[in-house]
Amino acid sequence: MKKKILTIFLAAGMMVSLTACGGPGSVDAQGSGGIVSGTDGGTGLNTDGAGEDGAVENGGTGSGISAPADGGTGSEGGLRPLAGFNREGCNTAEGYYYLCAHPEKLSDGNYGSHLMYMDFASQQEVYLCSNAGCSHDTVECSSVLLYDEFPSYTTLLFVHGNQLYLLSKDNDYDGSSFSSVSYVEDGGETLGYAGDDGAPAVLYRSNLDGTNREKVYTFTSGLMLEDFVLGDENGIYVATKKLTTEKNGTYTYYNSSERQLLYLDLVKMEEREICSMDFEESFFWWVKGCYANKLILEGTDYGREVSYEELFDDDEDKYKELYENSEEVYATLDLNSGQLNRVYSISNRKWNSAVAEGGVLYVSTAVDNSVKAVDLDTGEARVLCGGMDQYYYLCDIIGSKIRCENETFEGTFSYIDVNTGELLHSSLVNKSLGWRLEFRAVSGSDVLVIYDYEATPNGDGSYEITRYQYGLITQEDLFAGRENYRTIHMIKEGW
Repeated sequence: MKKKILTIFLAAGMMVSLTACGGPGSVDAQGSGGIVSGTDGGTGLNTDGAGEDGAVENGGTGSGISAPADGGTGSEGGLRPLAGFNREGCNTAEGYYYLCAHPEKLSDGNYGSHLMYMDFASQQEVYLCSNAGCSHDTVECSSVLLYDEFPSYTTLLFVHGNQLYLLSKDNDYDGSSFSSVSYVEDGGETLGYAGDDGAPAVLYRSNLDGTNREKVYTFTSGLMLEDFVLGDENGIYVATKKLTTEKNGTYTYYNSSERQLLYLDLVKMEEREICSMDFEESFFWWVKGCYANKLILEGTDYGREVSYEELFDDDEDKYKELYENSEEVYATLDLNSGQLNRVYSISNRKWNSAVAEGGVLYVSTAVDNSVKAVDLDTGEARVLCGGMDQYYYLCDIIGSKIRCENETFEGTFSYIDVNTGELLHSSLVNKSLGWRLEFRAVSGSDVLVIYDYEATPNGDGSYEITRYQYGLITQEDLFAGRENYRTIHMIKEGW
């Protein structure tokens, strides 16, 4: 049930087994005017002023980290993650790309979102547009993406072969239960339900400065793409499936069938099936990562088939009993042989979490408050960090450190060295509100984070946020808790 739930829906009966780093928050910000980029995503000087305010509930937003272009993990020439896995945007060594979450009304009355770029060298955010006289409110602007073609919350961005790709797709509802609530803009105009038109997923490609955007591939109509993209030297891997629905009272449940792993050659623009992902199991495997020529899979094994009514039962005690008698299992899928190999399992009776990088799975458990390193090829496990006084939830990996959190240091993060097992605590928090830092990208020795907000309190625990403040910080300063941020000069809301 560890799914990212879009804020444009009301989630019904969702059971989350682990608390995500950087908890959920409902955000509604329109942002501010802008600076025009040069042909290489550089500067330009055309500011326009502030936009509308937005609200965020106390708790903040998610914290996905994007992989640098053609960097990633795994051996050279092997698989690497490009998009998805809770990443908000994508980056190269030079800068960060993201798609503004909230559509704005254009000069012709249509709605569109903006592609933004943060240049690391100049520490400047710009519209991804090369026209110095552009007002950024027409479809002729390369930073403008029409809402009907590029859903703000579900379009995936990634860089491959020094080109920027946009995968326009509907929301992957699989494993979710939603009530029927549409996304409504200010003024009452309904923009529609995400995923209600059955439109096929479409892949677009442009230069890194946003010019020459073109549609390069249309996937089969009627197939849903899952929320990740993996890549190798010549192309990308995606998972497709057919969605089925089951109604129960006011709720509609979504489930998948005919899951396939597909490979798209980005030179020939030819698609081929790699293997079926409908494994002979009584539970759903989702893709957690990759390395070399293997996918890393995770699933919750209840030991038997379970119904939607059991998974989404309003009686939390019933699901708690069901979940505590299950196991969290991890496996690899060899893309050469198609062989699924269960590598590691752990009881869900106590809290546990895991992250993976390269061929190693790092697993934390509240059974003995330890973190183990599991070799994904052999299944051998060794204690990386033991004897801790409490359980640490593992978030992701930054450089050679595992980012993690616990209840004692709520709002801050600790870091475990993957080589030595040394545990460090960093006291850095959001400067204005004391919430968690939000992590967006790693570029060499630097990390791109949201370290502050421009916000005013509403008096009810929520805040009016006009801007998310981004900054670069070295990994050394981040781990040591030193507030040495290099501020990105923002022109939009940053989310």
